[in-house]
Amino acid sequence: MSRTCALILLASLAGASAAQDKPRPSAADRLATILKEQKEAEAKIRKEMKALPDTAEGHKKLKEMLEKFGKAQEGRYTEALKLARDEPKSDAGFAALEWLLTIPRTYHLPLGKQAMELMTEHHAANPKVGKAVAWLGYYGPWGSDNDAAAAALIGAVAKKNRDKTARGQAMMAIAWEAKANFDVAEYKKAKDQDKLAAAAEKAFEAVVKDYADCRWLRREGKETLGEEARLELFELRNLRIGKPAIEIKGEDLDGKKFALSDYPGKVVVLVFTGSWCGPCRAKYPYERKLVARLKDRPFALIGVNSDADREKARKHMADEKNEWRCFWNGEKGPDGPISSAWNVRGWPAVYVLDHKGTIRYKGLHGDKELDEAVDGLLEELSKEAKKK
Repeated sequence: MSRTCALILLASLAGASAAQDKPRPSAADRLATILKEQKEAEAKIRKEMKALPDTAEGHKKLKEMLEKFGKAQEGRYTEALKLARDEPKSDAGFAALEWLLTIPRTYHLPLGKQAMELMTEHHAANPKVGKAVAWLGYYGPWGSDNDAAAAALIGAVAKKNRDKTARGQAMMAIAWEAKANFDVAEYKKAKDQDKLAAAAEKAFEAVVKDYADCRWLRREGKETLGEEARLELFELRNLRIGKPAIEIKGEDLDGKKFALSDYPGKVVVLVFTGSWCGPCRAKYPYERKLVARLKDRPFALIGVNSDADREKARKHMADEKNEWRCFWNGEKGPDGPISSAWNVRGWPAVYVLDHKGTIRYKGLHGDKELDEAVDGLLEELSKEAKKK
């Protein structure tokens, strides 16, 4: 072997040895890198989204960006899950699982199920598990392939955890699952909806009785479980289909006072909306067509606008040529008094009231089903008028 070859071989061996001696990043450092990459990616896509034009080409570009972002995001989720699987009992492993289980998108992915199973196996008794359970209970994958894994984690925490606050999150999650079952039954007009409503009420009453003073960890202590449970009980008792709509009194975007009861004898579509909400804005074209189609009928579309700045909200509605009247939800925006009273959780939220002010439909988002609901109620009104 020549001297040159020998030197090259020695150098390569030294390099390999150095690489082997280099310490592997700790689990905590690996997780920190994942979270940093996620934060940077989110900031980047927000900036890029703001720069896109509101055109067909811009919408196409947005779809491509979101698909690319989603794929990269799932890669980071997979890395976090691997970290947790490697060191499930460590602080970093727990933190990785907590991160995954506070991202609702993961609840419907196979890796989300694996994260739930790891958390159940290793951390059901961990007093810090409450935050993950609070998120999972609120946004849970009820009715999906992962609902059994979610229920198993929540049930294990309720049974094994000695920390009252963590256990309270699990009891609240059990109540929300019960309410989700009722919501589906109500939407489908199932025969057992009253039974399911009673079960949900009982579950929330148990939270009020035993865990009312516990912080609700999804909102980082801004509310207690008791406050949340009472809102859910109010909805179950007062905002069900067949109940008279609760009164709304307030001001419109021009500062003029009006009330929901100002529309007797009319079918009313009540929409909780806001310019900050993409799905809300996407409904504008349909809502404009609905208002135009029924302009000579006993019908009204009424909005509850959740933009914190009333003047900006008024200008936005004018620019969009949305000519229906809106209540202003106040300076707290989505957390304002009207949406809070109606326990609105998702936006847009839609209620359809008949001419007597009774809630007849809720949660309708498809254009066709909303058309059918409104037209059916107008036909009922017409037939009733003919009998007089």
